[in-house]
Amino acid sequence: MKKIVIMAAMTLAGITAQAQNSVIFKAQPLEQKGDLRGAIALYEAALQNPKTTKFAEIHHKTAENYAKIFNGELDKAAHQMPFDTVVFCNALDNMIDHYTKSHQADIQPDKKGRVEPKFEVANRARLMFMLDYYNYAAMFMYQNRDTVQAINYFEKYLALPDNPIFSKAQADSIRTVKHQAYNQTAINMATLNYSRKAWDKAIKYADIALKDDQGLRDLYIIKMQSQAAMGDSAAWLSTITEAVGRTEDAMFMQNLLYYYVSKNDQAGAEKMAGEMVAQLPTSKAAWYMKGCVELNMKKAYTEARSSFEKALAIDPDFVEANINTAYTYVNQVVADKMAGKFKFIGTSKRITPAQEAAYKKELELVQSYYKSALPYMERVRQLIPDKPRQWAHTLQMIYENLQMKTEKAEIDAIIANI
Repeated sequence: MKKIVIMAAMTLAGITAQAQNSVIFKAQPLEQKGDLRGAIALYEAALQNPKTTKFAEIHHKTAENYAKIFNGELDKAAHQMPFDTVVFCNALDNMIDHYTKSHQADIQPDKKGRVEPKFEVANRARLMFMLDYYNYAAMFMYQNRDTVQAINYFEKYLALPDNPIFSKAQADSIRTVKHQAYNQTAINMATLNYSRKAWDKAIKYADIALKDDQGLRDLYIIKMQSQAAMGDSAAWLSTITEAVGRTEDAMFMQNLLYYYVSKNDQAGAEKMAGEMVAQLPTSKAAWYMKGCVELNMKKAYTEARSSFEKALAIDPDFVEANINTAYTYVNQVVADKMAGKFKFIGTSKRITPAQEAAYKKELELVQSYYKSALPYMERVRQLIPDKPRQWAHTLQMIYENLQMKTEKAEIDAIIANI
C-alpha cells in the first residue's frame, strides 16, 4: 500500500510540474499579440512555483520578452526620439538577470549527473551583445542628473564580464578588447564619487584608472584631494610623489616642494629627491626636484645647477629648469653679497683710485654670474613669450647688472604693461 501511495504522489507531482511548465504555451498567444508584460507575468509566476522544472527555458523566454521591451526603447534612443529611461534600465536589468539565471539552471546536472545545456550558447551570445548597454544606461542616468543611479550602472558595466555566463578566459578577453572603454568608466566613477564626497570609492576607482595613462593629472588630483579630505597626509604625500614621477607636471612638483619647505624638512626632501632620482634616472622631473631641494633648501647652488642641467639634457625646453638654472647664478651673487665676500660691490662707499683694480675684479666676477644666467632666462622668454611674469623681472635685473641699457628699456616697457 505504501508503495502505491508513493507512486500516486509521484504521478501527481508530474502532472503539477507539467501544468507549470505548460506556461510556455499559455504565454505564446500573449507574445504574439504583443502583450509582453502579460507573458512575463505568467513566466515569473511559474518561476515562483516549486513544481516548475523548466527553469532554464522559462528564464530564457522571460529574458527574451524583456529584450523586446528593451529594444523598443533602444530603437527610440537610436533615432533620437523620446524614450523612457526607467523602462530602458529596468528591462536591461531584468533581461540580464534572467539570462544569467537561465544559464545557471541550464548547467545544473540532472538526476543522473549529466549536464546537457540547451540555452548556454544563446544566453552567452545575448550577454555578449549586451556588454555596452549598462554603460549607456549610466550615461542616460547621468544626463538625467541621477548621479546615484549613474554610479550604480557604471559599476554594473565594469562588473558584467565577471558574469558566470563567461569563463575566466572570456572575461579577460572582454577586458582586453574593451580596455579603453573600461578605463574611461573608471575615470567617470572616480569623478562621480569625488563629486559626492565618497572619498574611499573615488580613490578606489582612481587607482583602477591610474593603471593606464589616460587622464593622469585629473586622477591624481582626485586621489590627492580625497586623501586630504580624509586627513591621510602620509597617503597624500605618497600620491603626489608618484604623480611627479609619472606626469612630470609642474604643479605637482611645486606642491611637493612646498610640502617640505613649509615643514622645513630638509632631510625628508633630500631623501625624497634622492629616491626619485634613483628610481627614475631618466626623468627630468626627478632631477628637477633634486635641483629644487638643493637650490631652495640646501642653498647648494653648484649642486643645484648640476641637477638642473641633467634635467635640461633630457628636455632643453623644460621651462622651470631653465628658470631655476638662472636662479642658481643670481642667488649665488646675492648669497655672496650677504656673506660679505665683496668689499666694494653693493656698498655706497666711493671707490678710490687705489681700489679701482680690486673693484673691477669684483665687478667682473659678479657680472660673470649674470652673464651665465642670461641665456637661460632669454630661453624662457622664447619658450613662453606670453607669460612675462615668469621672466620679465629677472631679465630686467640681469640687463641692469650687465649695463645692457637698450634691452633693459625694452623690458621696462613690458613690465609697465603687466
